[in-house]
Amino acid sequence: MRLSRLIKLIDTARSEPGPCHDSLSYHAWVSPKYHYLYVSVPKAACTKVKRSLQMLEGYPVPTGRGDIHRRSLPGCPFLPSVLDFDTELAIEILTSADWFRFCFVRNPYYRLFSAYKSKILSETDGHYGRIRDEIRIQNKYPVRDGHPAGMVAFRDFVRYVIGIRDLHRDSHWHSQARLLMLDVIDYSFIGRVEKFPEDFKNVLSRLGLPEGSMVLDPSEVVNPTVGIYHAAVFDRKMADQVYRAFKVDFEAFGYDRDSWMIDFD
Repeated sequence: MRLSRLIKLIDTARSEPGPCHDSLSYHAWVSPKYHYLYVSVPKAACTKVKRSLQMLEGYPVPTGRGDIHRRSLPGCPFLPSVLDFDTELAIEILTSADWFRFCFVRNPYYRLFSAYKSKILSETDGHYGRIRDEIRIQNKYPVRDGHPAGMVAFRDFVRYVIGIRDLHRDSHWHSQARLLMLDVIDYSFIGRVEKFPEDFKNVLSRLGLPEGSMVLDPSEVVNPTVGIYHAAVFDRKMADQVYRAFKVDFEAFGYDRDSWMIDFD
């Protein structure tokens, strides 16, 4: 049953490319050299991991902001995705014990707030201007010079996210369990952003690589956002809403429902 489902998923992803199948294409980085599959989760150290894997493979690391996520970047080789292989080998990559499959996850409270800071609170990412304006209009923000204006409040962003079915959300606020296809992909190792230096060293070790391999310093922050205690932006009602919307992640990865009251991100 699982094999037939995987074959159907792969065939469908080939014939119907798009966000619904990004886990096997855009988010999947495959190394035939080291026999690993990395499936990225946006806002869970994916920039650092991808840059490190480029270095590890001997590929140039793009210098432009966000270019590490652009596989179509002219003149720059990238690791292939699962869909770049024939179906038989793709199944092997997804199921065989000869392949090391890993990912990194993040506390759902922290990840959602990080997505808000980098994609909504910041006005530098023009791609998310439409979403910012949609939230402003929904919440009757003031109009200035013919356009809705004002910094988008985190509570309004939370209401926007939980009002969308998981399948149709932007990948930065999809559930991690759905992105990682936990129901069909058996991961060898699931690391945590909260323990990234330790867990990434574990990944290198599992790949049979020495700790000093050509990768970024695991403790270096590549794509930082402003840190703040989560109790300053969450309250019990909002936290409960986020918990219900991302319950699958809290349960799948064992994150504490009340961690928003304690931790700093």
